[in-house]
Amino acid sequence: MHAGSSSSPRHRIIMVAHSHKLGGIERNVHALARVLSEAGHHIAYAGPRDGWLGEAMAQAGYDSLDLAMNGMYDPISAWKLRRFAKRWGADLLHGHAQRGTRYARWAAAGRVAVIASAHSTTAWKWFGPNHPILAVSQAVRSVLLDKGFAPEQVRCVHLGVPDQGRAPAPPPGPIRPERPLVMGILGRLEQVKGHDTALEALALLRDRLPARLVFIGADTTEWAAQMKARTKALGLSDRVEFWGQRSDIAAVFAQMDLMLAPSYREALSLSLLETCAAGRPAIGSNLGGIPEVITPGQNGLLVPPSDPEALAEAIMQLAQDDALRARMGDAARAVFLQTFTEAAMRAGTEAGYAQALSQAQGGAR
Repeated sequence: MHAGSSSSPRHRIIMVAHSHKLGGIERNVHALARVLSEAGHHIAYAGPRDGWLGEAMAQAGYDSLDLAMNGMYDPISAWKLRRFAKRWGADLLHGHAQRGTRYARWAAAGRVAVIASAHSTTAWKWFGPNHPILAVSQAVRSVLLDKGFAPEQVRCVHLGVPDQGRAPAPPPGPIRPERPLVMGILGRLEQVKGHDTALEALALLRDRLPARLVFIGADTTEWAAQMKARTKALGLSDRVEFWGQRSDIAAVFAQMDLMLAPSYREALSLSLLETCAAGRPAIGSNLGGIPEVITPGQNGLLVPPSDPEALAEAIMQLAQDDALRARMGDAARAVFLQTFTEAAMRAGTEAGYAQALSQAQGGAR
């Protein structure tokens, strides 16, 4: 499947990813396949078909291989991927995260170019020393360099998100009981995202600030059940809403004053990039790739992780100043346009592909 045009040579690329759920990696693979296809590249997918990503890639019309990748030592999957790559005429295998990269390298066996995408600050074992790595943030790149990977092999290619336009301005302030501050956390409901810290911060603000907190993401997880129980225990049921998985992201942002990302670990938050695209300020943990999106005082605020008191004070700072939130929203939109567009992601990825193909050709001589 391909369309559109690009100044870069067209390639035949297989995206290799092991996935059964919906998260940032899955959304990135799907989006990257789309923008590369629109630029004229031919894209195929290798991975389990029984998850969100497998179904989404099939629905988009990409050639695909149902690949189990059972654990890290599944020779049948490696053999199937090698055969598929040969039959399909792949120029390059693009492995995503650890398992995708493991099988891309195994199947390529020096015959096909390989590139990896590093989506985490805590995983590197299955990346090789002789292929390029695309780190989704400078934070991820720094970790890989610390682990001994050569600087010339690791390039930062920030994730990009679609431009759905700036969200309409929220209702005018000041914040008051009949016009509460509306905050959201967008993403899967898992412990690492820090929903509990946000609930504790909201409880601290109970008598100081009229506010609502919305969790947007699949709410069928064990962590979601725990957060619903915690909401009730804190007496916040009238202030916290669980909206579930939403696809109408533009409509979601239209109802938000600001977004929160109180994560305990974050390579780079797609939801924060979408927040910037929508022109909304954000408050996030000062860790991982979050400071690459939020510049304190410019388009949001940073707080220490696991610190409800600091988060509560940051929320108060933005709640008390309508003009500041508006200025930060303008700055957020500018950050998106400068750094986190899909066009920038595609260009960086294509540069990585050129390096991988050049290195593979050099090794073949």
